[in-house]
Amino acid sequence: MHYGTDKNVAANTCVPYLVRGEPDSVIRLLDEQGASHGVLFPHDRRQTPPWDADYNEANGDVGIAAMKYPDRIVGVARIDPTFGAEHTQQLIDRYVGEWNCRGLKLVAGYDFYRPNDMRVMGPLLDKAEEHNLTVLMHSGDAPRDLPYLQAQAAKAYPNVTFVLAHIGMHAFLWEAILACQEYPNINVDMSQAYPFDIMTFVKNVSVDRLQYGSDVPYQSPRVEQEKLRVIGLSDEDLEKVFWKNAARIWRIDQ
Repeated sequence: MHYGTDKNVAANTCVPYLVRGEPDSVIRLLDEQGASHGVLFPHDRRQTPPWDADYNEANGDVGIAAMKYPDRIVGVARIDPTFGAEHTQQLIDRYVGEWNCRGLKLVAGYDFYRPNDMRVMGPLLDKAEEHNLTVLMHSGDAPRDLPYLQAQAAKAYPNVTFVLAHIGMHAFLWEAILACQEYPNINVDMSQAYPFDIMTFVKNVSVDRLQYGSDVPYQSPRVEQEKLRVIGLSDEDLEKVFWKNAARIWRIDQ
């Protein structure tokens, strides 16, 4: 879940009441979905450049929400590793210590680096491994947010759990599938994916590597949920995708 909206991207969204700085709006969304937990992170782009260039203020708002509702909100920090090893690692250490940060959200295309460049990614992934943080990557936009490049990070850090959002955005579906086939520490979420893409992933990888994603406020939770129901998953598999897989990936007590 993106915490709030960016009017430069979308003046109207599917969940207009989800407002950054208002943790109760997150709980309202979870309650309306019948969800016990939600993974919360800042918007992908800097909303107030250049004042929050390293996303620190936006991450702080996520931290406040996670501390107010620790039993329901899994707080994830948006990180730009191009600020350098020392700054990146200091931020991650602080977020883990102050508000129990559980993961890192990366969007290489917006921050202008390649996810297979270990000179940039290495210090961040060292901390992800140290603190047992899940790494969530936007995937499916050329030339930087590509599953093939992201898979090289998973190869270099086999003890870190990765999630490729959107299963590669249709155009790069098979890159995401091949990445998951090659590296067992890669998972995907299905937000924005076509129902056919979700079926293709399940048949060629496993339902155990797939988790539900809403991509709110820009997508409709009802639509994203219905995609999983119309493709004919069993009740057991639906429970995995909606809950059990995410609980494992994000270390949520079951």
